[in-house]
Amino acid sequence: MMDLITQIWSGMKDAGMPEVMLYLPDGSAYRCDWDDTALVGDVRVALLADQDRKIVRLVPVHQCQGIGIASPKGMDPAGYRSVVRGKLDERFRLRSEPVAAAEAAEPAAGTEVGA
Repeated sequence: MMDLITQIWSGMKDAGMPEVMLYLPDGSAYRCDWDDTALVGDVRVALLADQDRKIVRLVPVHQCQGIGIASPKGMDPAGYRSVVRGKLDERFRLRSEPVAAAEAAEPAAGTEVGA
């Protein structure tokens, strides 16, 4: 089964946002594009340039603690949130509408149908 961070990132890539910030277990954060990942066996790893150590870190994506989208320079992250939401809604709207419609059609708890 695909891990949660990889699944979220894959969806963001499909919505046109392949570059993310990955939050690593050591508390650091790295910017990474989906194209800078690779499969090693069944594990997706992010290839992260570590300038301080002059190495490329291979970090299993499933070990990341979180994922985010960096707002463009000069743009308030709170304002950019609606842009990110719009891209996700545009890409995944059709998948979520049947679920929302089904939930709306269910009677509320404690009510009788046909009464």
